[in-house]
Amino acid sequence: MPNARPRTHWFVLVCTVGLILGVMTTLCATVYYVGFYGRNAYTRWLELSDAAMASVQNGALDEAEQYANELLLGAESHRADWNYGNAVHKGHLVLGRVALRRDDIEAAKAHLLAAGKTPGSPQLNSFGPNMTLAKELLEQGETQAPIEYFNLCAAFWQMDGGQLQRWEKLAEQGLVPDFGANLRY
Repeated sequence: MPNARPRTHWFVLVCTVGLILGVMTTLCATVYYVGFYGRNAYTRWLELSDAAMASVQNGALDEAEQYANELLLGAESHRADWNYGNAVHKGHLVLGRVALRRDDIEAAKAHLLAAGKTPGSPQLNSFGPNMTLAKELLEQGETQAPIEYFNLCAAFWQMDGGQLQRWEKLAEQGLVPDFGANLRY
């Protein structure tokens, strides 16, 4: 089918834009992940983080957990890859968000700290880490783990412009910072 591949790319593009805008549907998330028509295992691994993030966002917790675990498992065989740090970061963020939704705050905090122990990546080093789980924990009144996470992120996000310190000060006051674009990365 010569036209199947271009249509797949358009669907992936539409779903990716939906994810960025926060309107990803469960259908898009599932097809985005499952619809790796003819893709190899490496390409699938690269796209698992988006599928996992979309699934947790849409409440498909079992699916999100499965994707995140597969992402982390795949990361072990790609330690030298540019995407390794992204995979570790997003895999643990998703597992932490799943744990939080299942009322396991201790596991959520542990996964947040594991996400912060990523070695970084080209994207994380420049644009910075995702703060969604940190925000959700702060909204639950948990401050220590998010503050530790900010400090861990300082090891790889050196282009933060002082943002991590500003967020830490707000968290110490019991406030939830405006994380801006760092809720979407």
